[in-house]
Amino acid sequence: MRYLIFISLFFLSNQLSFAQNKADSLTQELHKSKDKDKAYIYYQLAKDVFYKNTNLLISYSRKADSLADIFQIDSTKINALNLLSYGAIHTGKLKNAIKFNQSALELSKLKELKKEHISSQFFRGYLLYATGQTDSSLYVLNQAYTQANLNRHLKIELQCLNTIAANYLTQGKYNKAINNFTKAYELADSLMLYDKLIHISLNIGTTFLYNEELDKAIEYFEKVISSTDSLNINLAYAAALNNLGACYSRRAKHSKALVYFEKALPAYQKLNNKLQIAQTYTNLGQTHFFLNNSELAYTYLQNSNVLNRQNKTHHQLVVNLLMLARLNISQENFMKAKYQLNEALELANKHNINYNKADLYLAYSLYYSGKKDFKNALEYKQKELNLKDSIFDITRQQQISELETKFETKQKSIENESLRKDITLNQIQIEKQDQKNRFWILFTFISGMLILILLNRARVKKQAHTIIQSQKLELERLNKTKDKFFSIIAHDLRAPFNALVGLSSILESSYDMLSDTERKNYINDLNEASKSAYGLLENLLTWSRVQSNSIVIRKENINISELISECVRPYVATAKLKNISIIHSSSNNITVFADPFCIKTIILNLINNAIKFTKQGGSITLSAQDKNGQSIISVSDNGIGMDQDQIEKLFKIDQGKSTLGTQDETGTGLGLVLCHEFIKKNNGEIWVDSTPQKGSTFSFSIKNTNS
Repeated sequence: MRYLIFISLFFLSNQLSFAQNKADSLTQELHKSKDKDKAYIYYQLAKDVFYKNTNLLISYSRKADSLADIFQIDSTKINALNLLSYGAIHTGKLKNAIKFNQSALELSKLKELKKEHISSQFFRGYLLYATGQTDSSLYVLNQAYTQANLNRHLKIELQCLNTIAANYLTQGKYNKAINNFTKAYELADSLMLYDKLIHISLNIGTTFLYNEELDKAIEYFEKVISSTDSLNINLAYAAALNNLGACYSRRAKHSKALVYFEKALPAYQKLNNKLQIAQTYTNLGQTHFFLNNSELAYTYLQNSNVLNRQNKTHHQLVVNLLMLARLNISQENFMKAKYQLNEALELANKHNINYNKADLYLAYSLYYSGKKDFKNALEYKQKELNLKDSIFDITRQQQISELETKFETKQKSIENESLRKDITLNQIQIEKQDQKNRFWILFTFISGMLILILLNRARVKKQAHTIIQSQKLELERLNKTKDKFFSIIAHDLRAPFNALVGLSSILESSYDMLSDTERKNYINDLNEASKSAYGLLENLLTWSRVQSNSIVIRKENINISELISECVRPYVATAKLKNISIIHSSSNNITVFADPFCIKTIILNLINNAIKFTKQGGSITLSAQDKNGQSIISVSDNGIGMDQDQIEKLFKIDQGKSTLGTQDETGTGLGLVLCHEFIKKNNGEIWVDSTPQKGSTFSFSIKNTNS
C-alpha cells in the first residue's frame, strides 16, 4: 500500500517567505507607517508566515485585503485574496478558497494587471491540484506558465513548474515530474536563490522516495530536520517527519514509522493545515492496520475520511478508501469493501489519479481472493503486475542522479565562492599599504585582461554549447529507441509469461477441484499465452535483425495477387471466429520488384491489425492497383479507426503504444514499426487514412517491375 507523501512546493517560497530579520523590520515599519502603506506591509508579513502559521497568514491577509480595498490598491488586494484562498484550502474551507481566487481573477482581469492575473491563474491551478483535479490543474498551470514565460515573470514560472511536477507525481508520470522539477531547479539556480536549499533538500528526498531509493531519501529528510528549529515548526519540518515515516513504512518497519507519523501530526495541527492532517490520519491508520491494531486503524481512517470529503481532496480520498477496503476485507465485510473499492476506482478514473492504481488493483485482487473468486483475483493481480511494469523507466534514475549532482555541486560552489571572497579581501588589505600609487595602472590592466578572458570564454562556451546540443539531440533519439525496446522486453514479454505461470499454478494447485470444461479453458488460455509470447519474440528478433542490418534485401519479381492470396490464407480461420469477411480484389498482371519476405511481412501485419481492430460481423478489403509506375497495395477495414494523434505515433518505436483490440487482443506496437522499416528498405512508402469509429485504410507503394 502506497503511503501519502507530502510534496513540498519549495519554489513557492521564492516569492512567499523572508528571513526573520526581514519580518522584524516589517513589524517595526508597521507601527510608524501610514494606513495606506500598511496594506502592503501586512501582505509582506502574510508571505513571511506562509509555511509557518496558517492562522497568522489568514489574519495578515485579511488586514491587507481590507486596507487595500479602502485605499483602492488593486495589486495588493489581488495578492492578498490569493493568499486568503491558499489559507482557506489548507483549513478545509474550499468554498471560501474558490470565492477568494475567483475575486482575484476577476479584479486582475478588470484592471488589466497582467502579472497579478497570471499569479491568480497559478493559485487557481494550485487549488485544483490540492483537491486532486490533476488534469484541470495541469491545463490551468500550463496556461499560467506560458504567460509567465512570455512576460518574464520568473518567480511565477517557478511556482507553476513545481506544481506541474507535483501533479505529474500524483498521476504516476514520474519522468514528466522529474523533468519539470529539474527545469524549476535550473531556473532557481539562475536566479541565485541559494537560501532555499532546505526546500530543495526536501524535494530531492521526496523524488528518491518515489523512486524507492530509501537510503538516499532518509538522508535528505534527516538533513531537513537537523537544519530546522523544532521549536519554530514550519511546513518543511512537518513534511520531512511525514516522509521519514513513509520511508520506514515501505521497509515494513511499521513501529518506527509510527514514531515519525505521531510527531508529524501535532506539527501539522500547530500549522492548522487540515489537508496534511487528513493525510497523516490516513498514514497512521495504515500503520496501525499493518500492526494489527484494527480499532485504532479504523478510528484514524474514519477521521481522515471525514476531512478528505470535507476538503474534496480526491487523490487523498482514493488512498483513504483503499485502506478502509483493506480493513473491511480483513474483517470479511465484503459488501462495504466492494463499495469503497468501486468509489476509489471511479475517483481515480475521473480525476486521472494513477500513482496508486497498482494498489487499487492489489486491493481488488485481495477482495476476490477473500470471496474465493480466484479467476478475478488472478485477473486483478495481473493488472497490478502489468501496471508496475509499464511505469518502469530505466532513465529515471539517471535523471535523479544528475539532479543530485547539480545540487551538491552548487553547495560546493557556494562554499568555494565564499572562501575565494575572503582570500581576495585579505590580499587587498595587504596590498593597499604599498600599491596605492600603482592602483589605477593595475586596475586598468586587470580590467582589460578580464574582458579578454570573458570574451574568449564566451566564444568557447558558445561553440561547446552548439556541439553539446547536437550530441544531446542524437543521444535523446537513441535513448528513446533503446528505452522503448527495453520497456517492451520488461513489460510485454513478461506479461504472457506471467499468464503462463499463473494459469499453470492454478492447474497444479486446483486440478482435482476443476471440471473438465474448466481444465480445457485453462489449457486453451495457456496455449494462447504461449502463442502470444512466441509471436512477440519473433517480432523482437526481426526488429533487432533490422536494426543490426542482419537482414539482406534480395529483390525479385513478385506477383502481387498471388502474394496477397498466400497472406490471406493463414487468417481465414481467425477472421471466421469474429464473423469477419475478407475480400481480395487485384489484377493478376500486377508485378513488383521487391524483397518477397519484406512485402509478405508487411501484408501479414496489416491483415492481423485489421482483424484485431474490426468488430464482430465487419469486413476487410485487400486491393492492388497501378499508379504512375508504382503499385499501391491497400488493406481497408470498417473497424474502430484512429484519431490524428494516434496516426502520428504509429510508425515510431519511441512513441508507439499498443492498443487493445475489439476483443481485448494484445500487441506490442512493433508490427507497424517493422512494416515501416521494411518498406524503406524496398524504396517504398507507407501511410494510413483513418476516421474514428469508421475504419482505417493502410496503404503502401512499391515500384512496378517495368518502371
